[in-house]
Amino acid sequence: MPSQPEQFIEEVTAAWRRLEAGFYHAEWDVATTGAPDATERFTRARIALKRYFANPERYSTAKALHEAGSADPALARQLKLIYLECVKHQGDDAGVKQLAELEAKLDGAYANFRAEYKGQRVSDNEIDDVLADSRSSDDARQAWEAGKRIGPLVADTIREAARLRNRMAQAFGFRDHFVKALAVEEIEETDLLALFDRLDKVTAAPFAAAKAEIDARRAEWFGLAAPDLQAWHYGDRFFQAAPKLGDVDMDSFFADQDVVELALRTYDGLGMNTREILARSDLYAREGKNQHAFCTHIDREGDVRTLNNLQPNRRWAETLLHELGHAVYDANLDFSQAWIIRKYPHLLSTEAIALMMGGMVYDEKWLTGILGLPPAKAAELASQVRAQERFAKLIFTRWVLVMTHFERALYANPDGDLDTIWWDLVEKYQLLRQPGGPQMPDWATKIHIATAPVYYHNYELGYLTSAQLLKTLERETGGLTGKPEAGQWLIEKWFRPGAQNDWAGHIRLATGEPLNPDYFVQALL
Repeated sequence: MPSQPEQFIEEVTAAWRRLEAGFYHAEWDVATTGAPDATERFTRARIALKRYFANPERYSTAKALHEAGSADPALARQLKLIYLECVKHQGDDAGVKQLAELEAKLDGAYANFRAEYKGQRVSDNEIDDVLADSRSSDDARQAWEAGKRIGPLVADTIREAARLRNRMAQAFGFRDHFVKALAVEEIEETDLLALFDRLDKVTAAPFAAAKAEIDARRAEWFGLAAPDLQAWHYGDRFFQAAPKLGDVDMDSFFADQDVVELALRTYDGLGMNTREILARSDLYAREGKNQHAFCTHIDREGDVRTLNNLQPNRRWAETLLHELGHAVYDANLDFSQAWIIRKYPHLLSTEAIALMMGGMVYDEKWLTGILGLPPAKAAELASQVRAQERFAKLIFTRWVLVMTHFERALYANPDGDLDTIWWDLVEKYQLLRQPGGPQMPDWATKIHIATAPVYYHNYELGYLTSAQLLKTLERETGGLTGKPEAGQWLIEKWFRPGAQNDWAGHIRLATGEPLNPDYFVQALL
């Protein structure tokens, strides 16, 4: 194993780029086909990548070189990123192989699951449509319960994976995988919990007031008394987004629109070309395909793609803009930089852009300039939507508190009474009542817990960062929609630096101040 920093970085870079490209190609094949042979290739690629960074000698060299430091900031940063990647994957060979197999098993289970609703196999989109649109309480209940049936199929595997992740984390001095996962993202658990405790305190009363109004409107929607509302009456499986309230039906404005064309016009207005990205992407639903949405950068050389399951509605227009936000970030990195640095500094950095871009569908300028609504109608709709968007951010913040505290509890004790813990948190933070009947592992129906562990906090951090970026863009370029200068600012200040700095330094250098949650909080109160 080379002991000179430059030689070590060169060796690791060559292997990392080969293994990562193989991993992302295989992941794409699984997501787009769900085929067993693709799952097998994905498992092998996952194991190969994990094994490379789990190598004890490579870890020791990375640790020594990182701790020795370098006078060259670019070398020092690359050494730290290699070290963190080694920490992330540490474990014995058998454990690495077993975890990769468990993760592949979970990927396949969610990709191939189709709910049974009224005797028919249906997609997630169809379940979501019933929950969002139906005024029948019984139909909503059946759809909600159908979507939850993945839980018992995967719960034991999730627990097994959590136990294994914990053993691997504890072997290297971490309390559990939750702390380790944050550490490799350059986040201190105490800092995150303090921030989320603050968000809990400042959103509790506004959320309770919003929830009371939502209850009244949803009770009217279903023809029920508010005390009779159950978890399936809130528009989706998890009450993580604002339900329809009866006065703002944005979907009607998207019904005859091509959401791909809307996305093209949006990004063209920022001076960002998305045509090549869309040409490589997989955009529409079919049997065997992953039913969710994501963006992938296959090679850190510009092969950027998105996977979607598009429909002509507000949700999928927002989702496509969101995923393309990730994509333009990756596509506009500085490819002359060292390969290891050709990446966002942290997940929150790319989530901030994706959330900001997805949120454009609620902007008055976007409604007129991109969707083509008459100014008077756009102004009326934007006014109505602003209240719903405030509800949405309150709802989502409370949902992230559930997810973050649940995952902390999951890794504190994977064998604990997770079913009860889940509903205790839902009742505390979301003010929803647990339905009667047999207790089920409803927590296991949330795909992120299984396939993107200890990730969800990044969405909330992304919202905080997005609010700060929007404030900066207002100051520097006069806004976002239809502003090529805003697109250029993002490319130069946010995308091109890549991972030269950690996430905190990146925010400070781009916006002129550290992460400041006040911008986000002010919009909620």
